[in-house]
Amino acid sequence: MDPNEFAVITRLVPGQKYAVTDPAEMSRDVKRAAKFLGADLTGICRLDRRWVYSHAYSHPWDGGTEHWPIEIPEEYEYAIVMAIEMDADGILTSPAAPAAAATGVGYSKMTFALTGVAEFIRNLGYEALQCGNDTALSIPLAIDAGLGELGRNGLLITPQYGPRVRLCKIFTDLPLNPDKPISFGVQEFCGKCRQCAKNCKPGAISNDEEPSFQPVCRSNNDGALKWYVNAELCYQFWCENGVDCSTCIAVCPYNKPAQGTKPVRKRFWKLDQ
Repeated sequence: MDPNEFAVITRLVPGQKYAVTDPAEMSRDVKRAAKFLGADLTGICRLDRRWVYSHAYSHPWDGGTEHWPIEIPEEYEYAIVMAIEMDADGILTSPAAPAAAATGVGYSKMTFALTGVAEFIRNLGYEALQCGNDTALSIPLAIDAGLGELGRNGLLITPQYGPRVRLCKIFTDLPLNPDKPISFGVQEFCGKCRQCAKNCKPGAISNDEEPSFQPVCRSNNDGALKWYVNAELCYQFWCENGVDCSTCIAVCPYNKPAQGTKPVRKRFWKLDQ
């Protein structure tokens, strides 16, 4: 985007759209805005509506009985997927509270980035529907957007941070240039590694040599070839632990901090080391 155009953009009136003549250039601008607002990784894909949830439900404290279909307007053709890095040393303390705090901080940063990028798009005169864990499955969208591959632990594995990221996405009608999925050997590596399965206290992660189409609990979505995670065993351990758990992230060999230094569990409270 030409710097001289910023003055024009700030004067857009309701209903007026910034003319996008080069979707590839606009994609670079969106990614730059996302980085500026706190996203560590950003990818773009066409919105595959198979990943959109069919229904939304009311909260249990409201009775938990109301539900309504989720319908994303057809003009929302693209998904912008962002990944936020979580603190490396904090995650290594899992299943202790600092790891849960690292997750919470990740969600807070995610919210800020989501809001800022969505407003950036709206200021250009386009629609932006920002989503955290809601509305659609984040991991398949992140894979479509070229951010990483699916691991044995059921999480996105990125080349930069492994599974140590929080994901969010924005659906938009802004003309963009989609990225392509990537492959860097995660499926083959996970078939041999099994560190997440060996270290999972409730035994929620499959230890099978090969992925399958067979779900292991009612919380699983079938129809995908993968190592299914027993999310109910996982959540039960969270309840017993008093905070959530990130051990499958901590022990993953792909987990590495951005600066390339080795994370050390005991260093969490020792900032001078």
